[in-house]
Amino acid sequence: DRAKDARMANKELAGRVGLAASTVHARLARLVETGALRGFHADVDLERLGFGIQAMVRIQLREQGTGLGELAERLLALPQVLELYHVSGSEDLLLRVAARDTRSLRDLVVERLLEAGEARHVETSIVFEHLRSSALPE
Repeated sequence: DRAKDARMANKELAGRVGLAASTVHARLARLVETGALRGFHADVDLERLGFGIQAMVRIQLREQGTGLGELAERLLALPQVLELYHVSGSEDLLLRVAARDTRSLRDLVVERLLEAGEARHVETSIVFEHLRSSALPE
């Protein structure tokens, strides 16, 4: 339930799971302390903020492994890059990006990603809909 609503009061969560509020508070504190819960986040509607396009950008690097940490830092510093995944398969990196419009997306891909020189191949897919599950794997 907390994964669906991070603002839920401990007392309400305790009532839903049948535990005392103090027990829920202690368990949540332990999860934060151990790093199992890394934070509590807002679910932002990017379109309402003027970012009408999201895309997944797959990047195949020219050279494997060298300077990947530095490249990841540079990519994550770009305000349009929301998430970065280092993946297996024919591509090396998968980015989830947001842009105001197609021109902004094109500028990001062509001027920031391709012209940087590290990419051998870049492929972009527009996201039509982004759905998310709050369930944890069993």
